Amino acid sequence: MKALLAHIAATVFRKMEGAELFLALRRLRASGHAIHPSATFGRRVEMHIADGATLEIAAGAQVLHDSWIIAHPGDTLRLEELVFVSQHCTISGSVRIGRDTLIGGFVTIIDANHRIDDARRPVREQGGTRAPIDIGTDVWIGSNAVVLQGVSIGDHAVVAANATVTRDVPAWALVGGTPARVIRDRREEG
Repeated sequence: MKALLAHIAATVFRKMEGAELFLALRRLRASGHAIHPSATFGRRVEMHIADGATLEIAAGAQVLHDSWIIAHPGDTLRLEELVFVSQHCTISGSVRIGRDTLIGGFVTIIDANHRIDDARRPVREQGGTRAPIDIGTDVWIGSNAVVLQGVSIGDHAVVAANATVTRDVPAWALVGGTPARVIRDRREEG
């Protein structure tokens, strides 16, 4: 009997999680955000979209469980067609992710950073900087990579797992390391 009650409780909890996301998506659509009906979202996906921000999620986009999508006032966050975002990712700020792009698990993409110019003041008192991120078409970003503010990643590029992207990545480049550097052009034989 205890096992049956536990099973029923777990089922109800899962349905409540789904209902919470359903209501959040309905609220976002009702307030003018473009979320295509074929876009899918895993359990416990969090969407924190501020008033004055724009969210666009195109056809066939997938966001797996435990990922966060965050947009602040004035931000435009766009996932184009067939973008795949794996589990436990954070995408925050003004970010465009191009068609057919794959984002591995535990990736962080964030358009903001802290200032550290004044060594006499604590970092938290120095404010921050923001710059949009643009990720091209058919890009693969490996697990645990970090993409920082102001970066553009060209079409067909690959970002290796655990890389930290701090500057622009050319189209067709394979980059890796911290900070990420070009390893080779994907069109060359490896």
